Amino acid sequence: MQHKPILAQLLLAGIAVTLALLLGEAWLPERRVDLAAPGAVSNLFLIAPAETGNGPPVQWIDVEKRHWRCRYATGAQSQGCGITLVLAGEDPTRGMDLSRFQSLEVDLAYRGSSAYVRVALRNFDPRFSRVNDGNSARIQSINLRQRDVGQPVTIGLDELTVPEWWVTQFVLPRDHNRPSVENVTALSIDLPADLAGHEQEMELRHLVLKGPWVARESIYFGLLCAWLIGACAVVAQQWRALRRSHSRQQHEIDALTVRTSQLRIEQEKLRRLATIDELTGVLNRRGLEQSLADLEDKASGMTMILLDVDHFKRINDRHGHDCGDEVLRRIAAVVSANLRGSDIFGRWGGEEFLIACQGTRIRDAARLAEKLRERVQHSEIGNSGGRVTVTASFGVALAPPGGSAAEALKRADAALYRAKEAGRNHVETDKTLQNDAPTTV
Repeated sequence: MQHKPILAQLLLAGIAVTLALLLGEAWLPERRVDLAAPGAVSNLFLIAPAETGNGPPVQWIDVEKRHWRCRYATGAQSQGCGITLVLAGEDPTRGMDLSRFQSLEVDLAYRGSSAYVRVALRNFDPRFSRVNDGNSARIQSINLRQRDVGQPVTIGLDELTVPEWWVTQFVLPRDHNRPSVENVTALSIDLPADLAGHEQEMELRHLVLKGPWVARESIYFGLLCAWLIGACAVVAQQWRALRRSHSRQQHEIDALTVRTSQLRIEQEKLRRLATIDELTGVLNRRGLEQSLADLEDKASGMTMILLDVDHFKRINDRHGHDCGDEVLRRIAAVVSANLRGSDIFGRWGGEEFLIACQGTRIRDAARLAEKLRERVQHSEIGNSGGRVTVTASFGVALAPPGGSAAEALKRADAALYRAKEAGRNHVETDKTLQNDAPTTV
C-alpha cells in the first residue's frame, strides 16, 4: 500500500528532527538581559543611612558607571554600603518574573575591608508582603567572598537562600519561606560587614541575567508530545484502514442499509414539503392545522397570535414581488428568533402568519405580540430602490383548556381586524375570554 512508504518517510523525518533538537539544544542562543544597561531598570539608588553633619558617608563617584564610595568614621552606627536596582515599574507590587532565567552574571570591582559582598533579590509576595514595609518582601541572597568578585562571576539563581534573620523576623508558614523569583521588585549588592573606620569603593561593571530561550524540559516535553501525537496518528490511520476493510466485507449489507436510509430521508423530505412553506421555511397552513390539532388533543389550552403585514400589496406594487417575498422571509426569520422552542409558528396564508403558544396567559401572549411588533418595525429590507420599512398588525386570542382552536382563531382574526382599523402597526387582544391564570403546560 502507498501509505507504508509515507509512514516510513515520516518516521525517518521524526527521528532526524529529534536528533537535531537533542544535539543542537546546547547550541541554541541564550536569553540575556543586561540590568546595567541604560533604561533597563526603573530606578537606581545607593544604600546609605541618613546624612550627618559631616556629609553623606555613601557617595557616587560616577553614577553613570555605577561607581560609588563608602566612608564611615570609627564607631559609626547603622552602616550601609551598596546599591539597589528597582525592577518594579509604576506599580511597586509588580516586578520582573525571573523564573525564565537560570543565572546572574556579575562583574564587580571592589576595594575595601569586607570579607563578603552580598547579592540579594526581593520578591514581592501579596500573601504577606506590604508596600510600606520593604523588608516584608521575601529576601533571598548569597554572600560572595572578596576573591570571587575579582573577576566576572556567575551566580545560579538556585544558589540564593532566604536568610535566617528574615525567617525569624516574619513568622510565616514554611511554604512562604521558600525562595521564589517570580516577582522580583529589587536587586541589591551591598557589604554585610562592619564598615566603620574603613573606606569601601565599588563599581558595578556588568550585571546580566542569563537563561535559555527554550527550557530543556520544554524541548523534551515537546518531543514527547510530538511522538505521542505521531503514534496516535499512526494508530488512527491503521484503525481507518481496518474500518475500510470491514466496510468492503460488509458492502452488501451496508448498501442495503444506506438505501433504506435514503428512502427514509426521501420520505421525510416529502413529508416536510407537505407541511413547510417553501418561501419562508416555516410551517405552511397544513402544517399549522396538524400542529393545532395536536395541541387540542392535549386539552391544555393555548393562545393564538395572528400577524398580518401592513400594506403588503403596496409593497409589491411599489417595489416588486421579489421585495415582497424578501419581506415575508425577513418577518418569518424575526419572529422565529424571538419564540420558544415549544411555540408553533407558520404562514397561515398570503401575508398572514400564525403563532400558537401552549400554556401561556393571554397577557403574556399580548406582551410577546408587542415585542414582535417592535422587532418587525425595526427590521428594514434593502433592495435596489432603497430601504423598505415594514410594520405588522397583531390579533391575540385565548383558547382555554378543552376549547376550540378554530374558535380562538376567529376571535384572533377579529382582533386583528380591529388592529387594522386602529391604524395598523398595533396589537389588539380579544376580550371575550380573558384568563390570567396560567394554563397547564
